[in-house]
Amino acid sequence: MTDDTRPVWVLGGGGVAGIAWEVGILAGLADEGITVAPEAVLLGTSAGAVVGAQIASGTPLPELYERQRQGVPHETGPALGLLTLLRLARAQLFARSPEQAARRLGRLALAAPIDDPSRQRRIAEARLPDHDWKDADLRVTAVDVESGVLRLFTRHDGVPLVDAVAASCAMPQSAAPVAIDGRRYMDGGMRSSLNLDLAPGNGPVIALAPSTAAIGPWARIEKQRAALDESRPVELLLRDTASKNAQGTSVTDRSVVPALVAAGREQGRREAARVAAALGATSPS
Repeated sequence: MTDDTRPVWVLGGGGVAGIAWEVGILAGLADEGITVAPEAVLLGTSAGAVVGAQIASGTPLPELYERQRQGVPHETGPALGLLTLLRLARAQLFARSPEQAARRLGRLALAAPIDDPSRQRRIAEARLPDHDWKDADLRVTAVDVESGVLRLFTRHDGVPLVDAVAASCAMPQSAAPVAIDGRRYMDGGMRSSLNLDLAPGNGPVIALAPSTAAIGPWARIEKQRAALDESRPVELLLRDTASKNAQGTSVTDRSVVPALVAAGREQGRREAARVAAALGATSPS
């Protein structure tokens, strides 16, 4: 298998709930014999960056599943209030590009008073079973708060894994931006909750999208799918009814995690056939 035809797993953002659902999906797929190949590319945004790093660590899926099933007391982030959500939405109005929208969101991120700026890194440490980059091709998205430009962190950048993942999860108004290489970064979801259009190569793509929220037209999943070769095998997994019911209305509610990871596992089992078909397909080189 050449680099260009490697499978790509795109893992989207969705808060604490997104982590639980994605781990559940992967556990359910594994129950049916479908696992992330060692040569696969892992492209993670926010919650997906956490899950990608967990998978890349080599930690067995049953262990990752059990960590979620037992609950996640280290998750302490409060839900965003209505006023904060309105500020974030207003910042995105009439933006003409993802960079322009991100710069506006970045100003909100820098202006927000955060009681404990180090909390974001401590949570990232608790989420990850291993704090070192491994050989897996993991790519973590984050957005520069000043330029609005997306950056992909990899093991070749010399950036601590915990910092990269913490940056990818640094939601404006909720967490302080993370300083890396003299720049400050926020949640990779401030470009797109999925960043499907960044899937490299032309191999099959399996995309897990716990959230379909779009910051702007460029972030809509259908538009991002259209940016990829139309002949390329792409399988998109969204939350089913049972997973939506298990999650409820808040992506930051840690109390729903045990039920949600179980619902995700059942969904993963049901989705296995179409995922296997996509992974077994080939696209023209």
